[in-house]
Amino acid sequence: MSNTADLPASVREPLATALHEARDAVRSGDVETAYDRLNTVSRILRAKVPPGMTHDRLVHGVAAVERTAADEPLVASEYLRAMKSIVETAEE
Repeated sequence: MSNTADLPASVREPLATALHEARDAVRSGDVETAYDRLNTVSRILRAKVPPGMTHDRLVHGVAAVERTAADEPLVASEYLRAMKSIVETAEE
């Protein structure tokens, strides 16, 4: 479970949007767009999300998607779904 203190409210929507767009791109075979959206996620994580469990889980997810997007899109899609769930859970 995510710790809401780890994820500032101001970054939840932009992160969720970028993750959703990356997942759509992976699912349609557009790896370049997926990587672009992952770069957005990484920039937000570096600039706006303090160190902690949520940060670490999302950084791990970004790396996993970067490794799998081109050759294992179903795996990448599942990582992106899980990451979006982490962000959305932080909103509860």
